[in-house]
Amino acid sequence: MHLLFALLGEMCISAMIAYLLGRSKKIMYYAMHPYSLSAWALFTVIFSSLSIISSYYGTRIDGALASTRIVGTLMGGIIGGPYVGLSVGIIGGLHRYFLGGFTASSCAVATVIAGIMAGLVRHRIGFINLKWQIAAVVALSAEILQKGLTLAFAKPFEAAWNFEVIAALPTASVTVIGTVLFVLIMKDMQNQSELAGARAAQISLAIANETLPFLKEGLTMESAKKTAEIITKLAGEAAVCISDTKKTLGFAGISADHHLCGHPINFSNTFKVLETGETITFNDGPYCGHPDCPLTCGVIVPLTVKNARVGTIRIYKTKNNGLSPIDIQIAEGVAKMLSTQIALADMEQQRSLREQAEFKALQAQINPHFLFNTLSIIMCFCRTEPETARELLANLSEMLHFSFARHDGLVTLEEEFSSVEAYLNIVKARFGSRLTIETYLNDDLKGCLIPAFTIQPIVENAVKHGLFPKTSDCHLNINISKTDGSLVVSIIDNGVGMSEDKQKVLLSLKSEGIGISNVVKRIRGLYKERSEIIVKSKEGVGTSFTIKIPFERRAVA
Repeated sequence: MHLLFALLGEMCISAMIAYLLGRSKKIMYYAMHPYSLSAWALFTVIFSSLSIISSYYGTRIDGALASTRIVGTLMGGIIGGPYVGLSVGIIGGLHRYFLGGFTASSCAVATVIAGIMAGLVRHRIGFINLKWQIAAVVALSAEILQKGLTLAFAKPFEAAWNFEVIAALPTASVTVIGTVLFVLIMKDMQNQSELAGARAAQISLAIANETLPFLKEGLTMESAKKTAEIITKLAGEAAVCISDTKKTLGFAGISADHHLCGHPINFSNTFKVLETGETITFNDGPYCGHPDCPLTCGVIVPLTVKNARVGTIRIYKTKNNGLSPIDIQIAEGVAKMLSTQIALADMEQQRSLREQAEFKALQAQINPHFLFNTLSIIMCFCRTEPETARELLANLSEMLHFSFARHDGLVTLEEEFSSVEAYLNIVKARFGSRLTIETYLNDDLKGCLIPAFTIQPIVENAVKHGLFPKTSDCHLNINISKTDGSLVVSIIDNGVGMSEDKQKVLLSLKSEGIGISNVVKRIRGLYKERSEIIVKSKEGVGTSFTIKIPFERRAVA
């Protein structure tokens, strides 16, 4: 009985080590990914030390040694795989051999084999699928192996037999219990880590969902303050601070009276996070300059966009060492979510600015050659047909007025079509009798809305690239109608047409020009799946360009 209690005391040390190992994120990571040099070295040191300590404090019985040495070896193999099991077995076995005794050789060999056996089982099954029943079978097998070797090779046999009569049941029982207990503790820690990770992910997703509307405009003082308030509420933190690279943008929680938005960052650890990009924890605060501030510990995580640090998020606790692993997981998860949202907001802003620039370029896109020819035609008509010259000047003025006017979004069809008609009147003067134009626009449709500069670029493209190369019999048809709740704009010409490859390029937005490409991009951006753009063309026959968008009218004030 004395031997059993002594061995159980050694087993408690193993259980305590298992508990401490399970609380380490690095150890649990290595347990899931044991086949690296750092994992092998770490586990070999830990479990070899445990095996040596168990042997050193073992109980001497008539020249033999009863200990829980094999528990450390089995633990090494189970958590670290065959390489760790082998190295721990060799180190533990050699130490046992040099301690001496008539069972030294058999125990040393059994220790090496036990380590390899446990490692192979872990390699075959995996740590995640390893059940305590399997661990119990492995431990019992190792003990049976050791006792078999002792009885087979230890001399004298009578001494070996007498030793096993005394030690067999206590050592086997403690080895099985200790190994099972180790596996259960490690599995429990793994489950707790997974649950904590799941809870952190759930909180992070909830935060991301609620902060999305505020971060659409990017990281501003207003969006940062709202985001900090949401994180404080959903994560239950004492306080949350969001900053850019220079100043505090948003703060929520206790001590908000002296953690003021807009103030420069005065926290050295924040600059360190911005410099290194690594997560930093602290528990020796406060750092705000107020000695009575209760925010004494926390975690700082960088906000990263395109590999550049754009700010930080700080989560505070009010009690020293009150920061838990789940707080760190939440902070890191939220930081990743916020970084992604900020990156998306930046991309959206860049896209908007690019489209605005293209739209302005489209507004200003009056071909100098077209303008020169128009002015030349007007000059020719000034003497022979002054009335026609005045009409052309009025048309040119209408075009210029519409092109340079501020159009931020939608215009009425009447406004859009007046510029198109002005352009066509000038084109007819250039083409003469070889161009026939047919337009159909019901008066009831003139008040409906359409994105500015939708029709004119398509008409210009039809005239310039479709009809101009022809020498005669040029026809252009513009038809605008309402069909099934959609506004349908069709521009059809009998020009030179285009190949299928050119049609695909035109709709894939890879066209080098900004006219048609900008129209297609804006239509798809504004209406998405509610719009339809159809291009049909055949070389030598002509081209039809059809746009379908939702029908809507401007609200009457």
